[in-house]
Amino acid sequence: MAAGPVFTADVLSEEKREGTLGLLFLTDLRAHDVVLGKLAAASVTAVFSLVAVLPVVALSLLLGGVALGEFARVVLVLVNTLGFSLAVGMAVSALCEQARSAFALTSFMLFLATAVAAWWIEGGLASTPGAGGWVQMVSPVGAWLAAGAPRYAADPAAFWRALAGAHLVGWGFLGLAAWWTGRAWREATAWQLSEAWQTRLRDWWLGERSVREALRRRLLDANPILWLGSRHALKRNLLWGFVGLALAVWLATRLFSAVQWWSVGMTAVIAFFLQVTLKWLAASEAAFRFAEDRRSGALELLLTTGLRTEDVVGGQMAAMRRLFGLPCAALLGVEALLLLASGPGRGSTDDWYLAVVAMVLFAWDMPTLAWAAMWYSVAGRRPQWAALRAIFRVLVVPWLVFIGALFVVGVWSWLAVTLLWGVIGGVNNALVTTRARQRLRVGLRVAAAGLLPSEQEREPPRKSAVETPASTA
Repeated sequence: MAAGPVFTADVLSEEKREGTLGLLFLTDLRAHDVVLGKLAAASVTAVFSLVAVLPVVALSLLLGGVALGEFARVVLVLVNTLGFSLAVGMAVSALCEQARSAFALTSFMLFLATAVAAWWIEGGLASTPGAGGWVQMVSPVGAWLAAGAPRYAADPAAFWRALAGAHLVGWGFLGLAAWWTGRAWREATAWQLSEAWQTRLRDWWLGERSVREALRRRLLDANPILWLGSRHALKRNLLWGFVGLALAVWLATRLFSAVQWWSVGMTAVIAFFLQVTLKWLAASEAAFRFAEDRRSGALELLLTTGLRTEDVVGGQMAAMRRLFGLPCAALLGVEALLLLASGPGRGSTDDWYLAVVAMVLFAWDMPTLAWAAMWYSVAGRRPQWAALRAIFRVLVVPWLVFIGALFVVGVWSWLAVTLLWGVIGGVNNALVTTRARQRLRVGLRVAAAGLLPSEQEREPPRKSAVETPASTA
């Protein structure tokens, strides 16, 4: 299911951003040729990865307890699910233009097709006559749930209906991608917004004129990059709206729910999911800014002015603090308030250790993610890959090291385990921040010139146009 956002969510939108989609239609290619060709080129890695995994899954046959027919059904479900995910990514890529929007919309649609569909099929709503059956026929989760031997023996037709339904839905997404691609490359000059509506949209996106002028006067002289990263009022309002709504729902649930919601452990778990969401948004925002400026050439123009590399990077970090600082502080404040309201009798001492260390690491992970995402956006070509690399380096690698350390040193107390987790996370954040800051200081101007920082070493040295007699001798 993750193949769509990673491999196909940006294949057509990138062509639209670069203005090269129309050039493909100057040949004898048609819309479905472009879509299927892009799909084949983008899905090679995903297909071979799945082929490499299948022999490992087949070890269940040697271990016993799994029949050959059940294994074959699981293989069909995996292949069908991979095609479904790639098709959703192609459809969203044909509709969107920005890489970040395509990635987010594809992930959201696949979330609806998996987690929400599974809850609908297996949860309370499945008791509604016909509701669970229809969802099972259009979601890959339905075939996956029906592939097991007990359910397949009870109703074999349910598995094949779900498999065929998800397969047809995938082809429907590909048809939508082809239909929209054949029209997206044309310039829509017949319909334009009036000047009044353009003004309303600009005020909606950037804020009212008086507010924009006051913000420009206050931030532009301090740091132009800070002003560029802080002038979009809609982005700030959407972030505050999301955080405010999530905190309001959390507080309302806490006040009007049963006693188990008042425990320290439950508070830490809910805060963890909200913190992960903010970390994802911070990594995406930090990676998008430099990658977009590199693509448009704005980064090179900025560095030709009197701005130093430290000014550019520092201004972007200041913009990130201005955007995410107060929402993160509000989340930590609400979590601390609910932890104190829980009281010492609502959770064990181990839960308190875990909650406090998680809050400290969250406050430290946010700037570390920004530094890592900015560096990876400079060192790579795609902003969505930069965000994923930063998340993996800052959030996943410490967990892998932590699990490996537990196997080596053993578990002797929960306090020691919590402190070990905090120390590993803190050391990782310090190393990542130091390395990213050093590489940004060196590699930002190289990236602005159109080269990857890793390509600078492979560039041959340039000879001088005029050689002196001494150098000739």
